[in-house]
Amino acid sequence: MSDPAAEVRQRIRELLAGVFGDPSFVSTVDDAVSLREAGVPSTALVALLVAMEDAFGFEWDDDVRPEVLRSIDSLACHVVALRT
Repeated sequence: MSDPAAEVRQRIRELLAGVFGDPSFVSTVDDAVSLREAGVPSTALVALLVAMEDAFGFEWDDDVRPEVLRSIDSLACHVVALRT
């Protein structure tokens, strides 16, 4: 059985690599590490969030909790929760 969160995490990594234009950077980021601590600037995070809307077919709520945006794991969990 496939792990939906794992598939979403992989897709988020692909989107992040596209935002950065450098897959090698993304390979150094642990799924649970804060994206800010990993060196992702706010402009890149915004671009990632827009790319996620397109890729996963949803729109971010204006009142999304900040902890949802913290890491690849938290982003993936949010997407999986939206799908269920």
